[in-house]
Amino acid sequence: MSSQNTPVLSPKKAPVKKATKKVAKKTEVAEKVPVKEKTEVAEKVPVKAKKVNKKNVEEKVEEKVEEAPAKKARAPSLAAKYNKYIQFSFYMIRAMNAKCLENNEDVFMDEEKFFEKAYVFDTVENQQSFVSEFLENKGIAKEMRGHVADQKKAAKVAEKEAVKAAKVAEKLAEKEAVKAAKVAEKAAAKDSNKTKKAPKKTTSKKGSVDETDLVTSLVTMATTTNSNEHNIVEEEEPELDVRPFKHDDVNYLIDDNNNLYDSNTHEMIGSFDVVNRTIIRV
Repeated sequence: MSSQNTPVLSPKKAPVKKATKKVAKKTEVAEKVPVKEKTEVAEKVPVKAKKVNKKNVEEKVEEKVEEAPAKKARAPSLAAKYNKYIQFSFYMIRAMNAKCLENNEDVFMDEEKFFEKAYVFDTVENQQSFVSEFLENKGIAKEMRGHVADQKKAAKVAEKEAVKAAKVAEKLAEKEAVKAAKVAEKAAAKDSNKTKKAPKKTTSKKGSVDETDLVTSLVTMATTTNSNEHNIVEEEEPELDVRPFKHDDVNYLIDDNNNLYDSNTHEMIGSFDVVNRTIIRV
């Protein structure tokens, strides 16, 4: 009976539900924590570095260096653009000397001296410096043109001097020819006068006149009287100062007054007009 009157109590809520709510809240909070914060926290955790023994490291490095075989150092070589000029220097002097020997001439230059001055077998630094001086010389073309121009000027001057010398020699030759002609004319006149003179009388040992010489002298005097008179007149004429002169491929004699004479008969034929280059005949 007592059991029937006792009220029935309602069952209490299970505590499990509360626990589950709390766990759920915790999980929600955990989900809301950003990932960056976790990584930052992880980074802030100090890591203890291991101590390295320097001596052991140095010993290991030395062992590796000793074990590695030593590489042979390569000899420095000249760049191709410089080497071509050095090779050409070697070829040039050899070719020039060979050409001289072919023509039976003396050797143009001592090859060893040339190799020394052109650094053909010198160090790479000297060879490169020598060739660089040429490559960097921008005025070499201008110098060559100036040299050619100087050679042409010298040739022209030499040609003019040669023409002048030839003219002077020609004038001297003309004067000498005129002098020689005068001397020859005088000598011929003297010879002709000697032959026209009567021979001297000769006497024999007895002192008498040779009859043959006397007759010969009388005949000569009789036949040459007129010719002697003519020669005397010619000798009295003044001598002309003339020189050889050529016009239109014809030889004449001309004096200082431009009077022309026949080169053979010496007779005056006219005068020469210097302005018009013509002959005015008498």
